[in-house]
Amino acid sequence: MAKADVLARVRADLAAGHTYLAVQRLRTLLAVLPDDIDIRALLSSIYRQTGNPVEAGRWGFLTDEVRDAELTAFAKANPDPWQRLRLLHFQGDTVHLSATAAQRLVQLADEAERSGKPTQWAGSYRAPTKKRGVVVPCLFTLVVIGVALVLAGIGAIKVIGWVAD
Repeated sequence: MAKADVLARVRADLAAGHTYLAVQRLRTLLAVLPDDIDIRALLSSIYRQTGNPVEAGRWGFLTDEVRDAELTAFAKANPDPWQRLRLLHFQGDTVHLSATAAQRLVQLADEAERSGKPTQWAGSYRAPTKKRGVVVPCLFTLVVIGVALVLAGIGAIKVIGWVAD
């Protein structure tokens, strides 16, 4: 599907008030075209209108329309500069960015370099240990099944008694 077709569907979604669907379409399109600034600006605008300054700051980071409050919210939600760089998903050349957006990206990259190496998780995953035993739940289950069987037996005796009379 062409970019123009997706954008037409996004406009139709927005006209119908379906912001979630519009966001999903734009994020899917950004997966294919991660360096398209126009798509980022539109996505940022939708997040701004829906009251999500963190995502508005994330997707508007490389645009001129981004607001300082949105950039602050994005930085506060993601304090690690390496994480913010990863979340931008930008692999393009800064030539296609405006001067202020390119400067903002360079500043973030410098901040990340000054913070040291990116943190990497090392280790293995271990499932949490169970803290309670299985005796009480099993006992409860047995009691419930026993009561159900007794009631079923009483019901069967009553039905047989009615049929015999």
